Amino acid sequence: MIRFLWSEGVPGAEIHRRFSTQYGDSALPCRSVYEWIEKFTSGQTNVMHEEGAGRPSTSTTDEKIQQAREMVRANRRVAIDEVACSLQISHGSAYQIIHDELGFHKVCARWVPRELTAEHKRKLVEICQRLLDCYKNEGEEFLSRIVTGDETWVHHYEPESTQKCITRSSFFYGQRCAGSGA
Repeated sequence: MIRFLWSEGVPGAEIHRRFSTQYGDSALPCRSVYEWIEKFTSGQTNVMHEEGAGRPSTSTTDEKIQQAREMVRANRRVAIDEVACSLQISHGSAYQIIHDELGFHKVCARWVPRELTAEHKRKLVEICQRLLDCYKNEGEEFLSRIVTGDETWVHHYEPESTQKCITRSSFFYGQRCAGSGA
């Protein structure tokens, strides 16, 4: 509409007044109307956003994604700020790489893959095959002994503690744990 009215010789103030009358509070601000008129005056005819306009991303390169992957695999407890500092990128870019690009989520202070690994998939097929074999051998009787649930796979592990503590027995015997300060 701005381009059409401008090409007919309507001044910017009048274009803004017409927009305000028609669209009320949701109309473009006067400054935006003048910016568009300036673009049309300088020869720009396309009003669509051009892809690639602006500064190219320097933080989510394939190299930095690979470096972040290696850092997470080397230390599952690595903090986003450590990755950001090491790769010299912002906290938000480091989070975006780890969470969106690599697909890791923080679970119990560790980065874990969001999807099943090849080993998990292999085990799932192996278990299903064993269940099918049991069904072939035992028939309907086997099915009555199966307890079902959802398909969520949870990898159980005991996380190592990052803090030293006094155990009950060492406390009662007057002994100290390393780093406890007791």
